[in-house]
Amino acid sequence: MESYNELLQMAPSFFGMSMIPEDRWKEYGYALLTIAGSDGEVSEEEMDWLIIDAAIAIEVEEEVIDAWRDFDYAHGDLQAIFSDINTSGAVNYNKLLIYDAIRMSSADHDYSDDEREKVSEAASILKVRQEELISIEALVEMEMALDKMRLIIF
Repeated sequence: MESYNELLQMAPSFFGMSMIPEDRWKEYGYALLTIAGSDGEVSEEEMDWLIIDAAIAIEVEEEVIDAWRDFDYAHGDLQAIFSDINTSGAVNYNKLLIYDAIRMSSADHDYSDDEREKVSEAASILKVRQEELISIEALVEMEMALDKMRLIIF
């Protein structure tokens, strides 16, 4: 059995993006922006989650971050974005992208119905089963609740 530290190395906070080739990180961000922006805007908190939290964690290059900032998420086409990424070789990539999309969409504490619908569309395209999607949403809700509890206690 693998040690806890080995598991942490295999599953960092931004595992989804780190599992695909660096030359596809831009498209991964485009997918997240398209989903988070499906309610009409990518909030400052959502953009911070992508650029500050995720990008810094995995050392995304500035040119990719600039491309994310300039991306027209309102016209993002998930089907085209996912075909550009080509996820067939990445283990659990599809579920991890959905996980990151829900986390980013929830960064402003408003996981809207439009964002839920776009996540569901993405899950369908990526062949993530409905019961897996529900479990991932529940996991993100539990993590957020634990974060709130941690803030209250400490």
